[in-house]
Amino acid sequence: MPVPVRYTGRNMKKALFWGILLLAPLLIAAEGPDKKISWTLPTTYADGTSIDPADVGKIVVEVYSGPTEKGPWKWIATSLPGDTFVTVPVPPGWHTLWYTAKSTLPGAESEYAVPVSKTILSLPTTPMMKKIAKKLVTKKKMIFLFFLILLAGLVGILRYRGRRIGKR
Repeated sequence: MPVPVRYTGRNMKKALFWGILLLAPLLIAAEGPDKKISWTLPTTYADGTSIDPADVGKIVVEVYSGPTEKGPWKWIATSLPGDTFVTVPVPPGWHTLWYTAKSTLPGAESEYAVPVSKTILSLPTTPMMKKIAKKLVTKKKMIFLFFLILLAGLVGILRYRGRRIGKR
């Protein structure tokens, strides 16, 4: 005859830990490997004189990244002349990358632009995991699972309280 499992506080914590560990990958969304960064091309030089509209289309922008707001800067991408965007790699999960840019016109180069940061607050997932999660995890299933876990927790609490009252 099988022996019933007694759920002690330690067993409940262990079961809760494994449940969270196994369900967490389904609930984590991640960014793709690359994202677009965009800007507005300058229309004036640093001294305030206007850039000829024909020359605005010749401006090339170099994008740099670094671990902090102050750098050190490492080149990561260069735009085509006149483009207002470029694709850059995103930081790995739970890291922050800072981005800045320099615009170059033949004979003139700008200073670094004001840095901006990007932080990914999730772990990366593979495309296969996304497909599986999309098919297996629907809104109805998640609501059902939530209430099932809530019910299991309530039953566990009631059983635990019942044992404590019986010991008195």
